[in-house]
Formats: sequence, C-alpha cells, structure tokens
Amino acid sequence: MIAWLSACTGFVSDQTPGPTPTPALPTPRPTFTPRPTPTLAVATPLPVQPMATATPVIYIVQAGDALIPIANRFGVSVAELIAANGIQDATRLQVGQRLVIPQPRASAMNDASQAALLPSPTPVAAEVRGLNAIRSPAGSLDVMGEVFNPGPGAIGSVKVQVTLQDDAGTSLQSIHATIPLDVLPAGQASPFRALFADPPKAFSKYTVSLLRAERSDPRASIVPLTVARVTGRLDPPQFRVAGEIANAAAEAARQVRLLVTLYDAERRVVGYRYLTLSEAPLAPNASLTFDVSLTTATRDIASFAVYAEGMR
Repeated sequence: MIAWLSACTGFVSDQTPGPTPTPALPTPRPTFTPRPTPTLAVATPLPVQPMATATPVIYIVQAGDALIPIANRFGVSVAELIAANGIQDATRLQVGQRLVIPQPRASAMNDASQAALLPSPTPVAAEVRGLNAIRSPAGSLDVMGEVFNPGPGAIGSVKVQVTLQDDAGTSLQSIHATIPLDVLPAGQASPFRALFADPPKAFSKYTVSLLRAERSDPRASIVPLTVARVTGRLDPPQFRVAGEIANAAAEAARQVRLLVTLYDAERRVVGYRYLTLSEAPLAPNASLTFDVSLTTATRDIASFAVYAEGMR
C-alpha cells in the first residue's frame, strides 16, 4: 500500500526558479520527507512592520483581446475581472486599457460543497505549515499556508479554520478553508487560502487549526501521474511553470489536473494555482505538456512545487 501511494504522486518539490528569461531549472527531485512532529494548530503573530503588501497585477489590453481569454490566462473568473475593474460593457475593451487582475480563488461550486463538511471529531494527524499573511492595497488580508500529510496513508476532506485574534487572544473573526485536492497522498502537501475582505482593526495575530481530515483510498478516484522536465521563471507580472505530465498507469486518466505552489525564501506559501489541464482522457504511456502562469503577491519566489493527478 505504501509503495503504491509513493507511485501515485506526481509531486515535484524544492525547485528553484531560473533567472528571467528562463532557462531550465535543476532536474526535478521528488521529496517526500515528513516533518518529525505533525502539528494540528499553529499560532503566528502578525508583525506590524513590515507586512507583505500585494502589488496589484496590471494587464494592458492588446488588439484582439477579450475578457474570457484574459481571465483564463491569469486563472481568474470573468466575473472577478469585471468586478475588480468596474467594467460596464464586457464587449468593449479598449487597446491600452489597464486591467487590475484580482487574486484567483477557488470556484464557488467547490466552496459550497466543502462548506457543508463538518469538523472531524479527531482529525487524522497532518501538519499545517508555510503560513503567510498578506495585506492588499484595499485593506483585505490573505492568509495562506499548506497542509502536509506525513503518511503513511492518504487523507481526504481536509478543512482548516483560520481565526483572527487581538493581543489578548480573543477570537474576532474566523473563516473555514479547504485544500484544492480531494485526496492528499502520503508525503504530499496542498495549499489553502482564507481571504478576509474586511479584517477587524483590533486583530494582531492569527491561528490556523485543522478541523477535518479523514483517511481516504486514492485508488477509488486517482490515477497516478508523473511530472518531468519542469522549469519555472518569473515573467512579470506572472510566474510561469512548464513541464510534462506522463501516465505510467495501466489505465487511462479521465481528466488531468495540475497543482502549482509557490514559496518565498522562508518556505511560506505566496501563491498557488489548481486547474484542469485537459478534459480529454490521457491514455496509458501518453504524455501531456503544460505551460501555466500564476499571479502572486511578491516577486521574491525562491522555490515551487508541482503535483499532477489523473481522475478515474
């Protein structure tokens, strides 16, 4: 079982981005080393100065541009793009028009389905790490991090609670957040994000606690895929990651999904993107190339991780 789970993952970790423009990074190295002591709750003081401030990503409209391709390029929805820019007529973009690109968020469908999950009485041990709090120019607060599964088995239905507190430790506001992966294999990490649109002025620190995590069998839904020839580089105002996904399993993958997580020098999560690369089946021994872009709150990206999975 443990051997199968190791083969199941397409996780590429500890990659260092290359200079701009690009060339290839060092050969991807799978890393599945669990931390010695899993942590179920983390409390992190928020420094008053300095605190990372998200620099808005600006896109200049080119001839022939339309909202749908722009939204797809940056991994956001058309509705979010319209709301962020106060667009009145989505069919009339002007060449040279400046568009503010909002931070991508999980789909409303995923939010609704995950919100219905109740906390586990005793969640399976997992580690919350890589915590990062980022203020936006508008005053919102983005809390990001990741959940790491030290194994030996896969877990699912993972849910965390992010709580803002004042100096005395009084809870002021809480948000439940989920990871994008339905099944988190042993030795794999998956990011999460909690966006506080209007955080209380009195907050000074936050806690992140694991609310839900259950044992899961990845063989019920996941086809193992591998990731190779991965490169990454800063391509302002985005970070681009490219590579190849291969299906070494004996069955076709009904759907191919990709997760890319970005980290700063302190291994804090600074951005991620989870997307469906292909709805078409990926046959056994077949491969698929990818080239995706992510928006981030910082250009100081020290490493990134890539994970691919196929759906049965």
